[in-house]
Order: sequence, then C-alpha cells, then structure tokens
Amino acid sequence: MATPVVMPKLGQSVESCIIVSWKKEKGDSIAEGDLLCEIETDKATLELESTATGTILELFFSEGDEVQVQSNIAVIGEPGEDVNSWRTDSVAETPAGEGTYRNTGAAVEPAPNEQNTTSQTPIIQATPTRTSLNSTRISPRAAHLAAKHSVNIAHIRGTGPSGRIIERDIQTSLADRQPLTPRAKTAAAQDHLIAPTHGSGIGGRVTAGDLRAIAITPSPESEIHEIPLKGIRKIVAERMLSSMQSTAQLTLNASANASALLAYRECLKQSEESLDLRGITVNDLMLFAVSRTLAEYPDLNAHFTEDTIFQYRDVHLGFAVDTPRGLIVPVIQNANTLNLKGISQESKRLADACIKGNVSPDVLTGGTFTVTNLGGLGIENFTPILNPPQAGILGIGNVNLKPMEIQGDVQFVPHIALSLTINHQVVDGAPAARFLQTLSKRLANFNFLLAM
Repeated sequence: MATPVVMPKLGQSVESCIIVSWKKEKGDSIAEGDLLCEIETDKATLELESTATGTILELFFSEGDEVQVQSNIAVIGEPGEDVNSWRTDSVAETPAGEGTYRNTGAAVEPAPNEQNTTSQTPIIQATPTRTSLNSTRISPRAAHLAAKHSVNIAHIRGTGPSGRIIERDIQTSLADRQPLTPRAKTAAAQDHLIAPTHGSGIGGRVTAGDLRAIAITPSPESEIHEIPLKGIRKIVAERMLSSMQSTAQLTLNASANASALLAYRECLKQSEESLDLRGITVNDLMLFAVSRTLAEYPDLNAHFTEDTIFQYRDVHLGFAVDTPRGLIVPVIQNANTLNLKGISQESKRLADACIKGNVSPDVLTGGTFTVTNLGGLGIENFTPILNPPQAGILGIGNVNLKPMEIQGDVQFVPHIALSLTINHQVVDGAPAARFLQTLSKRLANFNFLLAM
C-alpha cells in the first residue's frame, strides 16, 4: 500500500519549509530511515528521512519549492500503485507527525502542541515559488527557458504541483512549436518578443509579424542575478515591514563613557588562561549590563499585543546574529540570573549554532528585549527596528572619542553609542530616557555593576 511522506511541523511557529535538495529520485528504492531530502526552515537546515520502505512513486515538489507543513511531499509504495489520492492539493490538512527528521548539527526535537504566548516567530504562509510575466505560476528554470526561446506561456498547461509550469512543459511547447524564420529569430532575440505556437508563414512557420511584445522585458542574465525571496531573508523582510506598519517607533540616541568598560575588557584579556575569561567581548559586557538594568524597567522588558501589555520579571535577552542565511535573533533565557561568564558562554553557543544553521527553534522565541550591535562594523548611530511584540530594542554603535570637561580641562574620553527604539504606544519617552541614563551610568562605572 502506498504511504505518503509528510512535511513535519518543526516547532510551534514553523508553518512552511523549503526543499533544498532531493537525495532520491522518482523510481528509486528506499528503506525506512534512509535520507530522502534536505529541508530548510527560517531557522535551520534539517535532513528528512523516509518513513516507509519501497519505491518512490512520486515527488510532489521540486528543489527550491516552499512547502506548507503537514503536506505530502512524496509517496512510497509498490510500482504501479495509484498516487493521485496522495497529491498535496487534496491532503493539505493531513495530520503531521508521520515524517521524521534529524538535524545536520545539534539534535532538534519537534515542539509539542502547546500554547506559547511569548513566541517571536511569525507564521509563514506557503507561497508560489515565482510569478511569471502573466501572473501564472512558473518555476524559475521554466521562466528562464521561456524567456530564452521567446515562448508564450499564456496558454501552456502546467504539469507541476498545483498546475505550476515547470521546465518540461516549456520543452514540450518548444518541441510542438513551428520553427521561426531567420528574421523572426533575430527580432525575438533583440527585442525580447514572444512567439505563438503556429505562425502565418509557409507550413505554419513563425514570421516576424507573428511576434508579440512581452509585458516585461527580461534583462540579460549577465546583468541581473535573480535571488528568490525565501527562508530567513523572506522572514526578515516580512517582519521588518510588519514592525514598521504596526508600531509607533521612536528612537532615542545617547552615549556612555566607555573608559571603565574598555579597561575591564583589557583586564580580562590579560587574565589567567585557566579562568577562561579571555574570550569575553565588549558585546558580552553590554549584554550583561543591559540584563541587569532592564530588570528595573519593566516598561521596556515587556510585550504588547493588541490591547494588553505583558511585563516580565526575568529578562529573556535576544541578540542579533549576522549569518550567511540572514539575520537571526536567538534568546538568552533568564539573562538576569547569569553571571558575566555565563552570558558570554551562552551568547557564543547560540551565535555559533545560528551561523552553522543547526540552532533549535526553541531558542529563537520568547525574547522580551533585543540588543543589536553594529559597532564592530564602524557604525556610530543607527535606528534599530523593533522586534514585535517586544516594546524595545537597543542598538550599540562603535566607540569614539568625545570631548569632556574634567576638572577644568577638556579631555577626549572614549564613548560608546547607544540607540534605543521603543514602541511609543506603550512606552513613553521619559522612562526610555531614564533607562538609557541608568545604563550609561552603569557602563561608566562597570566595576560597581559587577558587585551589584
């Protein structure tokens, strides 16, 4: 009996996955537990195993497709069995859990179906991989081939998932199409025109007069590199737009005397190697200071959803990580209870998992405040964008010399730039300014902060 392989639900917030690559092809034999394909969520890359033994009767999606969870992606059974009843279009609500997977790095378990009021990750809606010139669903390879040979796709019936036009549909159209006259070939190539299947020339040949202009002129492949918006990049785009549209954002800029901070960092670098403190960075020091200060400002250590404010006693501190796949924000849970070394170790562990692509979905949710640091890239000040439903985010800039009057003399003192963005719907400017003021004082007297 044919058995479907289901795209599993990998955590509470993951609603779709991208098929990165198939490891088996239609017609191949496969055993239960064998690697079937590699998939990618907005958080990590995973390997999906076969849930049955037999022959792969059908693969319902192509590499690069974004697939809704709980959808059938393949069918395994005996040769000759009917697979139409398992096609994704008719089983969109198939219960999850029939697919098993393993992480390419650290182990990740599917999250239970529990309520999580602090989830930070948005729901991802499955969308077509590409929209063609006439808003017809078409794969990138098929679109490229159609543009290359000036094929009119308006009347092509797609044989891919959900009627999507795929490469073989374009190839079939080319095989059935009458040849173009030399003049028509030149005109189609130079002016990016499309040709009908049959023309008005001798024997149905397509002439220059039969060509029609396409709605959008494709640019030469050498001039434009098309990158489909998917995965983390798609999530970042959606969340940034939603953040700006749904919150009243206000940014306050300040700076803090960084002399004590830099001196303590230098002290750590000179410490005994056995203490394992040399790797603590300025960013770790900033995370530590923020975690201690936020606990006193519940207005900022909060979530805002619809008409309710949720203030948190503990600080679950998110921090932005730049990865090859895009921006990821892991969360240091209960950061206010960890010492400096603990925060440093946890931040490095989470950042490393994000960069390698094997971070657990569980550590990407539940943040109550976020810190993003661009100082290492030479940025002095910037406007960080809120990470809803959080009420605040702190941007850290670089360290610059700032003139200060000290005992009647003007001295140039290193200062670190701070940019705090708040949701002005729930946080007023005064408490936000007081938070920055307190944070600045504690950074200026960092040694005292360690004793608190």
